[in-house]
Amino acid sequence: MSQTSIPRLKACSDGELISKTLLEHGVLIVEGFLEASILEAFNREMDGPLAQERPDRKFLSPIYDHFFGSKTRHLTGLTGRSEIFREQIMQHPLYLELCEQILLPNCASYQLNYGHIFEIAPGAKAQALHRDGDCWSYLPSDFNVEVASILALTEFTEANGATLVIPGSHRWPRNKTLNYADAVPAEMSAGSALLYLGATAHAAGSNITTADLRRGMHVSYCLGWLRTEENNYLAAPINEVRNYSKTAQKLLGYAPHDAAPNGGCLGVFSMLDPMELMADGKL
Repeated sequence: MSQTSIPRLKACSDGELISKTLLEHGVLIVEGFLEASILEAFNREMDGPLAQERPDRKFLSPIYDHFFGSKTRHLTGLTGRSEIFREQIMQHPLYLELCEQILLPNCASYQLNYGHIFEIAPGAKAQALHRDGDCWSYLPSDFNVEVASILALTEFTEANGATLVIPGSHRWPRNKTLNYADAVPAEMSAGSALLYLGATAHAAGSNITTADLRRGMHVSYCLGWLRTEENNYLAAPINEVRNYSKTAQKLLGYAPHDAAPNGGCLGVFSMLDPMELMADGKL
C-alpha cells in the first residue's frame, strides 16, 4: 500500500484553501461536512426505501452487474425522494463554492450530475479502480468536468471497505495503469466527506467484516453543457418540481445553459427559460 496520505481539513476551513488542496491533490477529506442532526434525519428517512432495494439487482448491462456486484443496495432519484437531500445536502454551501471555483471556468453554469446512496454488505469485493470523469471519455482530459464526493453516512474503515483513492492520479495520463498498491483507504467518521475530481482514480474497497454495513452517498456536479450520469428530469414529476426552490430547479438542469455572448444556449423550451415558464404556470 502506498504511504501517500489523503489531505484532511475541517468543514469550517476556508473555501479557497479547500479548493486549492483539492486541485493540488485531486482528493481531500473534509471532516464534519454534514451536521449531526442532518445526518441523523437523512439516514432515518432513507432507511425504509433502502431496505426495499435488492442487493442482487440487475443494472444497465452485464458490465455494470460485475462493476457493482451483488452485495450492495443502491438508492437513486434522491431529489424526488428527499427534501433534506434536495434543499440541504445538494445545496451545501461548500459544494456550490467548489463548483463556482472549479467548474465555472469551463461553463456558464453547473448542474447536479448524480445523487446515489450505496450500502455495502460484508463479503463485497473491491471495485475496479476507475475515474468518474470517464463517463465523458470523448472529451480532452486537460480540464475539469466534475466535482465529486462520497459522503460517509456511517463510519468508513479499511475493514468495511472504505473508498480506495489514489492521490495525485488526476494528473496522470488516461492510459496509465491503475494499481491498488497506489491506493489509500479513505477512513473517516460518519458525516465526513471525501471530495475528489472527475479525473481522480478510486474504487470501493472490500468489506471483510462479518456484520458491518458501510453506507455512503455519491454526490457530484458537472459542467452545465454535459449530459448527466443520472437523468435527473425523471427523479420527480414536473408538478412537484414547480414547488422546488429556484436553486434546486437550476441544479437539476431546468435552467438553460446560456453561454452568450461567447456561445449559444442549451436546454430551452419554446425558445424560452423553462424555469420562467414554470413560475408563470405555463409549464
